Amino acid sequence: MPAVLVMVAVTACGTPLQDLGPLPPRYSGPPLAADEAVADLTAAMAEEGVTVRRMPQNTSPIECHEILGAEYPSATADAALRSGFARARSGHGWKDSRSPAEGTLSLRKANWTATTSLTGSAAAEFPTAQVVITLLCDGAHSKSQTPATPSAEPPTAD
Repeated sequence: MPAVLVMVAVTACGTPLQDLGPLPPRYSGPPLAADEAVADLTAAMAEEGVTVRRMPQNTSPIECHEILGAEYPSATADAALRSGFARARSGHGWKDSRSPAEGTLSLRKANWTATTSLTGSAAAEFPTAQVVITLLCDGAHSKSQTPATPSAEPPTAD
């Protein structure tokens, strides 16, 4: 009897899927440049007293990926992150995004998603907590792992 049920289920759902092409972007309007996204979120956080700095580009193996970081007093780090993200929503046009996990905050603006993890009670035993905000744009690609090669031979002495 179970074989009959499986056969019925397979034939009932056997219609081929139609390829509708690529999915549209999750944002409307022109893409936001990395410098603009970073400056905008940095300003929103600064308005709430959280001074984040942009990490060097060479630390990330992904294009279209930015990291903002700061050390903040552990006792108030989570409240500061929440208020900074709220400021980004209310004053800078960022929208709520679905958080990837419990204990994280996530925002979206144009083609960028900003995510941070709350420090929680575990950080309370230390005087400062490391705050990290990750920005990732739609369509991020891995950077080439091949080292840059010089395009011309060095001049030789005659």
